[in-house]
Amino acid sequence: MHSLPETRDDAGEHRPLLAIVYGDGSTSAMVLAEAAAPVCDIVWVVDSDRTSQKWMLRLVRKLGQTLDIASMSEEEAAAALGLLRPDGIVAYGEVQLETASVLATRLGLDYHNPTVAGRLRDKVRQRQALADGGLPVPRCVVVPSPAREDEIDALIDGVTFPVVLKPRHGAASRETHLVTDGVHLRKLIDELPSGGAEPFMVVEEYMAGATPPPSPMFYDYVSVESVVARGQISHVAVTGRLHPAEPFRETGLVVPSDYPPSVVADVLHVASEAIEALGVRTGCLHTEIKMTDKGLRVLEVNGRLGGFVPEVVGRAAPGVNLYEISQRVAVGEQVTFDGPVPTEHVGYVVVRQPPQWARRVTGVEGLDRVASYPGVDAVSLARPPGEEVDWRRGSHEYVFSVLGAAADYEGVQALEEFIDNEVTVSYE
Repeated sequence: MHSLPETRDDAGEHRPLLAIVYGDGSTSAMVLAEAAAPVCDIVWVVDSDRTSQKWMLRLVRKLGQTLDIASMSEEEAAAALGLLRPDGIVAYGEVQLETASVLATRLGLDYHNPTVAGRLRDKVRQRQALADGGLPVPRCVVVPSPAREDEIDALIDGVTFPVVLKPRHGAASRETHLVTDGVHLRKLIDELPSGGAEPFMVVEEYMAGATPPPSPMFYDYVSVESVVARGQISHVAVTGRLHPAEPFRETGLVVPSDYPPSVVADVLHVASEAIEALGVRTGCLHTEIKMTDKGLRVLEVNGRLGGFVPEVVGRAAPGVNLYEISQRVAVGEQVTFDGPVPTEHVGYVVVRQPPQWARRVTGVEGLDRVASYPGVDAVSLARPPGEEVDWRRGSHEYVFSVLGAAADYEGVQALEEFIDNEVTVSYE
């Protein structure tokens, strides 16, 4: 079993120090600290002025050295971090990526440079870079902010419906809408808040799925989990998707994908092309690719690990810890794979999203029965009774999650059916 990556360089006699830029939306600090134990020490770089959950700050201070860069300029933050002599830097949340890029550039650390970070964070820049790299991309139009009536008219006249309205910066399908006609698009644009340093929404061509679909069981797009070390690209896994909740909210992942080997090979090739087009030289990436009637299309490339992906990969291929791998890459190890890792099981996560009309969870019953289901090893309630929900916040607004492993894909489908029969979530 290929459970561990090849590491070609000795990390050195001293124990490396890794700067983790941490804050809202980041992976659990406890999980990251556990992954780092065999690899490196951590300095947590936080901005207390931009962290809404203050308990996270208290937690990371208990887990190790912490540098609070609140109210510091970029130069001051880099100087303060530089005194600690970190060997690498990494971020696990979307909003921390650019801060990590700025600090890395000033300190000469190997991470996404500002140009690459901009392409990873900005959907318009990313589409342009992919197109410049020779990849076909959907048309992507910036929504002016504030938008005049004549600008909205021109935008409507210039696109072919249906289209997708979504944030220029963002993740997890937050505020992402499928728009069927010009009246619908005008209404959504009129509801947008005005102002801001730059236009923050885009309208993008909707990419219809291939007919027939590539999978008889799962959805028509996958993600590729990749490692880039000193410019060398390797792929760890191809992750399949359960059918989404409207409009684009994820309901679960499976590793490995059930796509035919020839399609997987094409997917891996497109992922490599996308990574090269964006100029990524280091880090772990999460590239979403859709099967359409026009061929494979890149939905987006994320400059970080995907949500739930390390947990699902670890259940499919015990011994493969993507958090640890990402940290080894960040401190300079030459980590490579010779292809997607062999799997012993079908790893999965199943999540359940609130309906679009729901505003509050009022009750959840049956999760105890799911916890006893064969192969399930973690059930988490994310939205307990009394908590507000809003589908516009995207996939992260799920009510509960179920993690585990099955012997085959039919086992995942059987679990989904069991969940739907046994779990009742009520809303108001």
